[in-house]
Amino acid sequence: MNFAGRIQRIRDCLAGHQIDAMLVSYLKNIFYLSGFSGSTAEVLITGEDALFLTDSRYYERFKEEVYQDYQLVPFYQESLGRKLKELAAKHGFARLGIEAEHLSLTQVEELKENSGVDIVPLSGVVEKLRIVKDDEEIAALERAIRLKEEVFTELVGLIRGDVTEADLAAEFEYRLRKKGAQMASFPSIVAFGKNSSKPHATFTDQTLVPTMPLTFDLGVELDGYCSDMTRTVFFGGVAQGWREIYSIVRKAKDAAADGARAGMRCADVDRIARDIICQGGYDSYKVDGDERKYFGHGLGHGVGVEVHEAPRLNNRSEETLEAGTVVTIEPGIYLPDQGGIRIEDMYVVREDRLVNLNALPTDILVVE
Repeated sequence: MNFAGRIQRIRDCLAGHQIDAMLVSYLKNIFYLSGFSGSTAEVLITGEDALFLTDSRYYERFKEEVYQDYQLVPFYQESLGRKLKELAAKHGFARLGIEAEHLSLTQVEELKENSGVDIVPLSGVVEKLRIVKDDEEIAALERAIRLKEEVFTELVGLIRGDVTEADLAAEFEYRLRKKGAQMASFPSIVAFGKNSSKPHATFTDQTLVPTMPLTFDLGVELDGYCSDMTRTVFFGGVAQGWREIYSIVRKAKDAAADGARAGMRCADVDRIARDIICQGGYDSYKVDGDERKYFGHGLGHGVGVEVHEAPRLNNRSEETLEAGTVVTIEPGIYLPDQGGIRIEDMYVVREDRLVNLNALPTDILVVE
């Protein structure tokens, strides 16, 4: 990965904010800037130096993983503010940017009290750099997708009348690790029958419900990059009405993917899919006089070193799609206490189109 380029972009940001150095505390951002996959570290980037603060548990991992331009600074169970005061004297910085959204008020107060430098709260500096992926990152995302699709295909082969949601969720976790992934990229969603009406259902010991939706929303983290895919399948046939709903969701997904391109407002991409679902008769319903949507969540989100990152594709988003961004498109229709359909793939945004990174088809799948 181009860590040198990423560090330089941080230095460019320092000049733009008129600060001398930046402290990066969020582990996903530290991974993005250094390659470090451990659980304890701070990164300090100045105009001239890149410092990596961690303790003896990670000295060997530092040598194995961290980009070579970083200098190791031993740091363990001591005041971060006082350590920064020491480093400021040595490396010559007086104004320090911090990741305001990733530090607690107590931590910020400690820095202000003990560091001896001006603390400047910053928001989303590294996250903005992460939005556009280079070719190496897209290749890493594709590897995570391929592994996830391989495991999902194996799960489909395990579907039978007595299998439970928990059975398949456990099989997914076991098999992804056997194939080299670090972990699932989010808590696995395996939802049978009416449980599938909950977009973020948790798996239970419920056995599958023949002819009703079986929703699998699964992802893996492989070498620091994530995948995210949803498929809704059926067992022993398809109950009345669900083929039509499946067709509407698939049409909405394909239309949004076909209509999107770089420079387009994310809210407008969301609207393409949402209009098709509404025109199909699934706009809203009422519960105790309150209006609720059959498609109540956003159309998608960015994916990278985190499974949910910028940009957000929803009807309130003010963001636009940038070339090189990787996003999901995942419309759904959910019938309360009955079931739901969601289909999701990951796409890379190009200047004139979206390119599907998934290989598995989205035709309705019925397991007999």
